[in-house]
Amino acid sequence: MTLHIVWQPTADAEPHTIGVPVFGVELLLTLRGSVIVDASWRMQALPAEGDLPDLALHVRQYLLDPDNTGLQLKLLTQGSEFSKKVWNALLAIPVGRTLTYAELAKCLDSAPRAVAAGCKRNPYAGIIPCHRVVASQGIGGFMGQIEGEFVQLKRQLLDYERRLRDSEA
Repeated sequence: MTLHIVWQPTADAEPHTIGVPVFGVELLLTLRGSVIVDASWRMQALPAEGDLPDLALHVRQYLLDPDNTGLQLKLLTQGSEFSKKVWNALLAIPVGRTLTYAELAKCLDSAPRAVAAGCKRNPYAGIIPCHRVVASQGIGGFMGQIEGEFVQLKRQLLDYERRLRDSEA
């Protein structure tokens, strides 16, 4: 994977938000200066594409072709030690692949519900791929929902990544 995260201990500037239109939705990046403090999906109308800042263009290109696009991002260090352990494990799941909560829990010497909670607390759902973790019976939740539009987005992301992986095989 060609994503490099530089974890930042602080981010003191005033917050501002940029939108990244992709997959028919928008990834909202909340920044303090150049440090991303949140990256969450929004299911609302998209901004005009001609007005996108460079960061939005780079993030969108990475999301569309993660294995062939290099991206370095500064993310604010946050969350419990266990949550950070889960998020780092999520970054190791290849594009187009999934693990169950139980499989990831076994890798982390933990329990599936704890892993699910770590995924739910992921403030970087659009960057750190918690959508690649599924239930043993079904798709599981996404961004705190167990059904609804975010779960549909999870399906869409997984389908897109599978097609991307299959086209490269």
